[in-house]
Amino acid sequence: MRRLSQTLVPLLVIAGVLATSGCKLLKKKKKSSDDNTPELSSFNDIDAVNKAQLARFPDERRLFLETGFLRVITLARTEPFGGGTIVAVLDPDTLVTKQANRLGNTLITFNRAAFPGQRFGGWVPDSAFLFPVNAPPPPSNNCTMTLRTSGFAPSKASCSFNENVRSGSPATLNFPCGGGVSTARFGSQIFVGQADRFKVNLSHSSTIPFSGCQIRTTQTISGNPPNLTYFLSESIVGGTCRGVSTCTARASISAN
Repeated sequence: MRRLSQTLVPLLVIAGVLATSGCKLLKKKKKSSDDNTPELSSFNDIDAVNKAQLARFPDERRLFLETGFLRVITLARTEPFGGGTIVAVLDPDTLVTKQANRLGNTLITFNRAAFPGQRFGGWVPDSAFLFPVNAPPPPSNNCTMTLRTSGFAPSKASCSFNENVRSGSPATLNFPCGGGVSTARFGSQIFVGQADRFKVNLSHSSTIPFSGCQIRTTQTISGNPPNLTYFLSESIVGGTCRGVSTCTARASISAN
């Protein structure tokens, strides 16, 4: 019995050491280099005070802080394809930072003069980075609709507006039959955007002096033919004006 005990003790010690080592090895196991499982990242990592309101998509392509200049007056919106709400109206030659791209739209961040030290984000069409072509000839597959304005309703009866949608009605909307860049001229004001037979999204922006202010007027026409909605908004973008208030207006536009 004494000799057997002396044999068993070393064996038990060795078994205990092996068991302990096995536990440690399991704890230290690392991710294999052959494991290609993608690592998820947060969408809300851009430097923008309104990032929580911006639409994000799993299939968007990250651009990692590329910079670029807008070449036309552009509406930055919370969603691509003219959706969501307008974040800002951006002037040509505005320097922006590109964050992501998806199906012909780019998510950008930018500064706003009215909010120094803050960055905002918004979606813009990729065409905003291209120089416009003046008076392009109508394409051979060009389609048209006639736009007629009715029911113009200002936010206040005392408001006056820099708009031609009433005096320029009816107007002709020109667009590629398959859909694409489109224009409509109301008097001297040209609305530009995207349109096809089923959806219209156009805008026009201009800035004029008024009582020491610089007033920017943004007009949009959007909707599904034959029933479109017109909306006008004003904002003070410069000057030393006092006691000046801005107005809005709405109207109905038929497209036939």
